[in-house]
Amino acid sequence: MKKIYFLLLLSAFTFQSALAQNDNLKHPSAVAKEDGFSYRSLLKLLDMDSVYIGSKFENGYHDWISILYSRVGRYKEARREAEACGTQFIDKMRFKHHYKDVKAIPLSEVMDSIIESNRVIMMNEMHFNPHSRAFVISWLEKCYQNGYRYLAAETLRASDTLLNQRRTVLLGETGWYSDEPIFGDLFRTALNMGYTLVPYEGDGFGVDREVNQAKNLVKNILDKDPEAKFLLLGGFGHIADRNGWYSMGRYFKEQSSIDPFTMHCIFFDDAYGETDSLQTVYYDLIDAMPVREPVIIYDTVKHIYTNLSGMDVTCCLPRTHFIEDNIPDWKLYNGKVLFTLDRRFMDENGFPEGCVSAFLKSEGEQCVPIDQYMYGKDEKQFKLALYKGEYLLRFDDGKEYKFATIEVK
Repeated sequence: MKKIYFLLLLSAFTFQSALAQNDNLKHPSAVAKEDGFSYRSLLKLLDMDSVYIGSKFENGYHDWISILYSRVGRYKEARREAEACGTQFIDKMRFKHHYKDVKAIPLSEVMDSIIESNRVIMMNEMHFNPHSRAFVISWLEKCYQNGYRYLAAETLRASDTLLNQRRTVLLGETGWYSDEPIFGDLFRTALNMGYTLVPYEGDGFGVDREVNQAKNLVKNILDKDPEAKFLLLGGFGHIADRNGWYSMGRYFKEQSSIDPFTMHCIFFDDAYGETDSLQTVYYDLIDAMPVREPVIIYDTVKHIYTNLSGMDVTCCLPRTHFIEDNIPDWKLYNGKVLFTLDRRFMDENGFPEGCVSAFLKSEGEQCVPIDQYMYGKDEKQFKLALYKGEYLLRFDDGKEYKFATIEVK
């Protein structure tokens, strides 16, 4: 009897200790912030796997791991962690039901009319998959030619007041998510083209945040330039503008009397060939197209199909194909080329395993790198997607840095 009593006491003590530990546990974002949401943040969180799995922060843990994996070019791992959140993906049967009677046409057939007939175009992006960010880059030149002069982004920090004068994107200062190379290059490309970058994040939570985001767009753009035309990149469902959707897009429409063109770019998300949760209908639509390009979804009478998202149109991005395993094809935009780093170079200039970041030599390591990749000790070689020019390579093993220079011709 005494033994049973002792075991019960021990069990209760262990349970209360676990609860106390859970109460004292930092949110994964706070842990990641300690090392600047960097490769080192990823290593630290990966080492805390046993602490977070089963805790109240388990979903947040997978979410932040997925975001950090995407920053170091490990896109398949990012997808796996995002799926573990359990909130990013829809049921396969519901997906098939809503899309069984739709048709797809190439975006190129309607892109000009979308740009010319609107003055505000809003797109959304998925924080762990930079594919949609690369897609927005393809809109910049044509929109600029049609009078668009502003690019608003949810991630931008208002505290970086010198961004548009400096015209470089700083690590840890310009935006929450823009430390990721594709996002940083989206802003770099826009600045070089002549766009003004505009922050609009709002205070508060829930509806308050959505309302304040809309107010900030009006204050930061339209109050200063009433005839302005602009592009906007927001996260997930914030750009929804239909009745019944209490999101920034709807509040912006009410406050500005401008009906934005809202484009849902993340509903058909890459599965990278590893899961079948979203594949069947999505791949049937994409693979049936004669050209590998984004497609717009229409219903059977050629009305734009809104897929219950609260947005004007669904855009499906082409299925990702990987080059040499680690480079997705959508990284090769704006004349980027593949540059190979082999084991011999890494052994002579870097570490057996770690993360390499390629900074434009003209910008330096305080700016967002053009590309970076987390490599393993068994990889004989891997590729970076870079512009032609001179680079500073920074190798990081999680404890110290080593540097080398290269020229991409």
